[in-house]
Amino acid sequence: MAEIINLSRFRSKVAADQGFRSWLARFQEQFGPDTRLRDLSPSTLLYLATPGEENLFVFFDLVMGAQGLGGSVRFRLDDLDNDLKMKIMDTAFALVDRVRFEVMRRLGWVAAMPEAEAPIIDLVRQDWRLGAGFGQEPPVLAPEHSDYPAYARLNPMDRMVFLRRLIPRAVTCFRDQVEHPTPA
Repeated sequence: MAEIINLSRFRSKVAADQGFRSWLARFQEQFGPDTRLRDLSPSTLLYLATPGEENLFVFFDLVMGAQGLGGSVRFRLDDLDNDLKMKIMDTAFALVDRVRFEVMRRLGWVAAMPEAEAPIIDLVRQDWRLGAGFGQEPPVLAPEHSDYPAYARLNPMDRMVFLRRLIPRAVTCFRDQVEHPTPA
């Protein structure tokens, strides 16, 4: 009997294999077509959420690998046309946002986002195809957060700016949590 191959699943596996290639070596963890943001270890999530050029190139590796464009070395060597570089950057920045919102979710600062249940590779491919951030709803600040009253008074457009201003503090708090865990 012939074996039926799920073409979409096969494409996701190939994209994950190529996209996560550098992540496997860097983070010493397993990543695959079903890996979600919530599946990332705290140390990996912290690295990805931390600002910095090297950290950003880790995202470029993922995006470029998932799209069959090689690795970030091509980006650094200026071996790509500007439109393609912009698309890579837009897709990577959308994923950086999601990673940082995942940090905020783990801290209990924002409510869970439905897209956080989607595999990372699917998010990359969706952002690449539809445009970064297309249809991406910003998370909602948790009512328990100390800044919630100020957040609640803002119009929806200003709430995203408000959340972004919380990112540096969130990354610092998460770093403290990861590097100095409290005993249970």
